[in-house]
Amino acid sequence: MLLRLMFRGRSLPWLRPGWRFEPRSLGFAGRLGLATSVLIVVICVAQSWILAQRDLEHIRGYLTERGRTIGEYLAQEATVGILTGNVHGLRHLAEQARAQSGVVYCRMFDREGLVLVSVGSPPTGSVPPPAKVGATGPIAIGTDVWEFRVPILPRDAQLQAESPPLGTVAIGLSAASLRELRHRTMTTASIFTSLFTLLAVGAALLLARAITRPLQALATAADAIARGDFGAQVDVRTGDELGGLARSFNAMAQSLARSRTTLEEYSGALEEKVLELERANHLKSEFLATISHELRTPLNVIIGYVEMLAESEGGSLSPDQQEMLGAIQRYSRLQLDLITDILDFSRLSSGRISFHVERFELEPLLTEIRALYAARLASTRVQLDVVVAADLPPLESDRIKLQEIVRNLVDNAIKFTEEGVVSVTGQAGETSGWLRIEVADTGAGMPPEDLEYIFDAFHQVGASSTRGTSGVGLGLSIVKQLVEALGGRVSVTSRVGQGSTFTIDIPHCLPTTRAAHADGEEGMREAAAALQEVSRNLTSAERTAPSSPPIAGRSREKA
Repeated sequence: MLLRLMFRGRSLPWLRPGWRFEPRSLGFAGRLGLATSVLIVVICVAQSWILAQRDLEHIRGYLTERGRTIGEYLAQEATVGILTGNVHGLRHLAEQARAQSGVVYCRMFDREGLVLVSVGSPPTGSVPPPAKVGATGPIAIGTDVWEFRVPILPRDAQLQAESPPLGTVAIGLSAASLRELRHRTMTTASIFTSLFTLLAVGAALLLARAITRPLQALATAADAIARGDFGAQVDVRTGDELGGLARSFNAMAQSLARSRTTLEEYSGALEEKVLELERANHLKSEFLATISHELRTPLNVIIGYVEMLAESEGGSLSPDQQEMLGAIQRYSRLQLDLITDILDFSRLSSGRISFHVERFELEPLLTEIRALYAARLASTRVQLDVVVAADLPPLESDRIKLQEIVRNLVDNAIKFTEEGVVSVTGQAGETSGWLRIEVADTGAGMPPEDLEYIFDAFHQVGASSTRGTSGVGLGLSIVKQLVEALGGRVSVTSRVGQGSTFTIDIPHCLPTTRAAHADGEEGMREAAAALQEVSRNLTSAERTAPSSPPIAGRSREKA
């Protein structure tokens, strides 16, 4: 029955092949019952042993005291018989002693150790001379006899101190009663120990089950909740701490169920909002791309006609007219740059990134950028320097995108530098196979709190530093997206009043996954987009060249 309680619901483990006992193989109820049972068994066995030892010590003391008492009495009564040589009187004393319960034999010896009287079944052999005073014993004679030896002394106290003992009385008491008591005590203790052990083990197992059954119910309900069944409840009706725990668990499960229902409702509504936002974002990107494309065409025409009027011969324009034409040309180009940034940003946001991988050198690309800004910076107090380290390996990447990255950074640096130097440096990266480009200026700089958001779309540095600048805050966001598209990274350091430094790290070769994407199903569309970007950059380059002819025709081609 106890084994069924300990291993309820499973086969007995020791019947399995190769079984080895491990406490961890038992459940919590089994381990608790086993530990409690072992403790109770140890206590019962120890208590039984202590009680048995106490009883045995009591019987041992009783037998010892009785043996010494009988021996001393015989030694006192035998003094006259020893002195007078009355052997018949000595035998009578010995027979009286032998008639006592438990006395096996009685012997009397003279002072030389010779037997005077022997009654009963004594062992063979002589007895050594006794001590002058006091009894000795018990002395084990065999397995069932204790012997007590008492000296026979003169009755006169003075003679007792001066003369040796007259003889010895040896009394043999049976120790069978002690052995029987020991056996009876051990048997009784074993029976009661076994009985109490069985009762205690049963009580321990029932207690363990009473504790673990609610815990098992809690575990089952927790597993059900983990599987998504938030309606699981714990059926524990006790009024103790476990019952309180079960009620708290049920309340928590109900709260979770309500929260789950509310969360699912919110999640459904959120998914609908996300879809709406995605559709709105897609429509926004398409709208911006369409509007930007449609606005660029008339702006290119306006810029072309303005350049034709400004370059016409004959001097028919007055200074005021030339100034107005310059203003028209400057603001038209500003609007064209803004529209171009919006178009690029909408294309990058929609994921339509194309790659035109080619092999090129960095120095000609940076020299071309410096030439593009030569006319623009001629009338300012800003100097543009380009420094390229020697022996840089050629790049295999998208040249147009890298040019657009550097141009946006240079535009940003010139915008925030009223007087000073803007430097573009190309050098080997810290890691082999990488290139580093730094664009530094000596402009206004930025506070540390703005650096975290400097690459966010439509973000501009505070009004105090941007009051004299233009733009919508897309240039640096486009830079970051293009750099990451090329497999690189961009960072910035800046100090207010000392300028800013933008650092670009890109690999010499475009990563394989991006290069493979450039050759996929969208190859024709991406090639067309790349050609469009080339055309736009060539148009800008020719406008800034001093000897360039009117570009109205080119503007129309670009449109």
